[in-house]
Amino acid sequence: MASGNDMSCAAFSHLLRFKRSHYPYSDRYLSEVHNSPDTHARTEKQHMVQWFEDNATHGLGAYSRQRPNKSAKNCYNKLENAASLLWIAEAAGLEESIVAAAFEAARQAGDHRRACGAIRRIITWSMIIESL
Repeated sequence: MASGNDMSCAAFSHLLRFKRSHYPYSDRYLSEVHNSPDTHARTEKQHMVQWFEDNATHGLGAYSRQRPNKSAKNCYNKLENAASLLWIAEAAGLEESIVAAAFEAARQAGDHRRACGAIRRIITWSMIIESL
């Protein structure tokens, strides 16, 4: 269910299910810059499909929450995994030059939080939802 500039986490997760598992810049980020130790999935696709799906629930363990997160926009803006943000951009079909610029900004940013901020300064949620 989409409304304006947002959609539910469950709906976004469903859209991601139909995307490819591998894209050049997210794979390159994982191999050259940083492979997140927090992911238990084999691919960024599996990781993101499950992550957005789980955000719509109360979660489990360290990922439990008082209230489910219904907003894919909020989830995107809180995501702290640069490879995942790049994968989402590639899966959404953003132009390669934009994803390449975000990749370079993330690589130069240093730690994962600054890398995610650098990506989101180039690739906004509005760009993601418009591209889908």
